[in-house]
Amino acid sequence: MYRTAAAILFFLSTVGNTAAASSFAGEFLSLGAGARALALGSAYVALADDPTAVYWNPAGLTRLSQKQLHLTHAERFAGMVDHDFAAIARPGKRLHGMGVALLRVGVNDIHFTELADPGRPLSQNNRPYIRSTEASADYALYVSLAHRLRAPLSLGASIKIIYRQVASFSAYGLGLDLGLNYQLRPGLSLAATLRDITSTPIIWNTDANDRISPSILLGATYQLKVAGGRATVALASRAGGDVVEGTPLHTGVEYRYRSLALRGGLEENRHSLGLGLQPHRRITLDFAYLQHDQLESTYQLSANVSF
Repeated sequence: MYRTAAAILFFLSTVGNTAAASSFAGEFLSLGAGARALALGSAYVALADDPTAVYWNPAGLTRLSQKQLHLTHAERFAGMVDHDFAAIARPGKRLHGMGVALLRVGVNDIHFTELADPGRPLSQNNRPYIRSTEASADYALYVSLAHRLRAPLSLGASIKIIYRQVASFSAYGLGLDLGLNYQLRPGLSLAATLRDITSTPIIWNTDANDRISPSILLGATYQLKVAGGRATVALASRAGGDVVEGTPLHTGVEYRYRSLALRGGLEENRHSLGLGLQPHRRITLDFAYLQHDQLESTYQLSANVSF
């Protein structure tokens, strides 16, 4: 049932009206990156300080102090959707942060069906059968640069190259995200990310075009020392894009004590929980649990290595 629903969504994005903005065209780009971010309810736009900043807010790359490699894997909704994210980032001198990342979202075993006799209506004697079993895969390659204009203000940009494939259908796209981070005072930061500012085109080999509508992420984070550790409160909201109505609110809380971090979040009324461990000074492991009301919950794992 769920695979059939997924196939319908992918097809809606595939065969939409020419040059029209589809509600599903950029859906795979909304799944996030990094178990820490997702455990915090995706309230990460002002907190991003690792290679996942390529996705959340490229301005956050200026916070890097050394090269880092990030890997994320999740099998969402009882394994229906494979979600992978890999990124590498480094600090710089003239450009204070640089990063490259690859996001992949895949669905296997999508059943394409048709009636035994397409000219007749569905009935007990005219049942659908599985015509073929297909797969889909969506990729986004991010190339990001960041620069610190002065001590409290950083700017960043991510160029993203998109490739999508559903059975024999394929598409390409090119988009641009811009990010800003402003540190009001130690521990308090404000941030914004403008995504798909040029209405990212998705061009299919069927001569149909989609566009990913522009959207904006706004966020704030506050950090303070508590009981020998560090507490972080993060808030974020978004507008535009595939937001149908209202203003979605994302909230997250983290408490870090030595090599252990506990996290909790709320994303549009869906709860998330997480755990962070640092078994080595160069290695961080993160785990996230994401609740879903209609589909099965998701567990996500991430690893971050400094070198």
